[in-house]
Amino acid sequence: MSRSQIIYVLAILATGSLIVIGIFAASRKPQDLSQPIEFSHRIHAGDNQIACLYCHTGAIRSTAAGVPPVATCYECHRLVKLKSPEIMKVLKYWETKQPISWVRIHALPNHVYFSHKRHVLGGIACQSCHGDVQLVDRVSQQAPLTMGWCLQCHEQRGAPRECETCHK
Repeated sequence: MSRSQIIYVLAILATGSLIVIGIFAASRKPQDLSQPIEFSHRIHAGDNQIACLYCHTGAIRSTAAGVPPVATCYECHRLVKLKSPEIMKVLKYWETKQPISWVRIHALPNHVYFSHKRHVLGGIACQSCHGDVQLVDRVSQQAPLTMGWCLQCHEQRGAPRECETCHK
């Protein structure tokens, strides 16, 4: 076999492996997504129109969007709805200086590189991947987040489709 044939075969094997991994990831059973505090995106992002980036500050400066620190919640809830049982939980986290142990909803396989910053600065709305979170109380994964799904979006937007864009 020539060198170019070997590279071609390896590329096909790598692509096939990624497809199998993508199918496996897409077929995972949903886990328990109960949160330590019943947080409503509908109330915060919808009714009160709090921007996604107010709580998920990492999205504009990092690969990870992150979850809000207790201080972000406390900033408003030191004054708002103090008698609510869920807000009382926030205040307890604040008083004990403990982070809220939010359960991750959206996760990509470890072999995938994804930069929230690049997408946010590129003008991609959070809802493109996360759905209309401003309309729901409890967030769940709406998009499959598979390789094919991402490639389709890149194709539609004229974004890079080379393997090393997402696989570093």
